Amino acid sequence: MKSFFDRSAPLAGILSVACAAVGTLVVLNLPQEKDSDSTITAYFTSHEHRVHGAIGFFASLVAVLLLLVFLTSLRQRLLAADEQPGSLAALSFGAGIASAALWAASAILGSATTFATIETSKFQVDPNTYRLLANAAYLTWVAALMIGTLVIWTTSAHALRTHAFPRWYAWLGILAGASQLAAFFIFPFLAWWIWIILTSIVLARRGTATARTVAPAI
Repeated sequence: MKSFFDRSAPLAGILSVACAAVGTLVVLNLPQEKDSDSTITAYFTSHEHRVHGAIGFFASLVAVLLLLVFLTSLRQRLLAADEQPGSLAALSFGAGIASAALWAASAILGSATTFATIETSKFQVDPNTYRLLANAAYLTWVAALMIGTLVIWTTSAHALRTHAFPRWYAWLGILAGASQLAAFFIFPFLAWWIWIILTSIVLARRGTATARTVAPAI
């Protein structure tokens, strides 16, 4: 009988996407680098905006934690289905860990100004410093997404080699990974979220089927 972790861990991917969506909504509400100095300064003087920023930061961190659970579940499933040494599983997991670390770093950089204003009233928002941190957060976010391409492609390659997952899933993953190489233009992050949700569902369904197959007769 599978443990509770084995049965529920794949669904952590769906919860991770939900939390990441909350964090992204907050980011989209932040001032843009091209906004005027007065607009940027006024935004961070608002208590409501600071609260929203803190919520977005912690939602993003929870998303990263849940992503790690999802990646662990994926690694276990890839290793279980692989008759050869798990090089693809190792590459997928390693790329996932690197991507998760960059997601966390992006959230920290993007929230630095918000928490500085929360910590002390002595902090004076400098628009150019904000612009620098915002650009650093964005580039870190792009790097996380592009490294995540390895997670998708190695999983697809494993699926084609072992037939542990449906072939349509493998080919869809190849297309999703290719779209992420254009991560600099923002929109491909939706492909990453959709892939995580789809993979969570596939892992959960196949895990249930396996458990029913190996369950001893009573």
